[in-house]
Amino acid sequence: MHYGGFVLFRKVLATLALVGVAVFAGPVAAHAAGYVAADLITVSGSQAAGSTVTVAFDDDAFTAEEQVSIAVSGEGSATLATLRAATVDTQKAATSTGALDLKVTLPNDATGSYTLTAIGDSSQNIGTATITVVAADGAGLATAGFDVPTALIYSAAGALLLGLGLVITLRVTLRRRATTA
Repeated sequence: MHYGGFVLFRKVLATLALVGVAVFAGPVAAHAAGYVAADLITVSGSQAAGSTVTVAFDDDAFTAEEQVSIAVSGEGSATLATLRAATVDTQKAATSTGALDLKVTLPNDATGSYTLTAIGDSSQNIGTATITVVAADGAGLATAGFDVPTALIYSAAGALLLGLGLVITLRVTLRRRATTA
């Protein structure tokens, strides 16, 4: 009887190890997929209707001097370079360090959010920035990006995997006990 408890303990430890690997390997795989990290993207300038906002992708966001496809979409029509439309698509070359600076002029009647997406033609790196228009009276705060902490998402996924591993281990153990009884 004591020997069976030791085997169960080893299985639980093995399950916990697999869960740990799954939780901590997830962020590495996400970064390897070609996404530009949020800390390499900066949105600056007044995010009010009619103003010009600068979106900067820092060094190494893209391959040096590659063409980058850029799209801006949102409520109303935004101006990117000299193009003005509800959805603006254009291309611009990254610098020799892989950086990219863009100026987006918001419409005078802008409301809601605008999403700028930049995709490197050769590297396939994808970077997104969200421009949230601030009300003229200053009632709203501007945000740039997604606000849910990454650690919270990975913790929830880890807890789910841990629970699944424990349920599977318990079922296997109960089946073995039933067949040996």
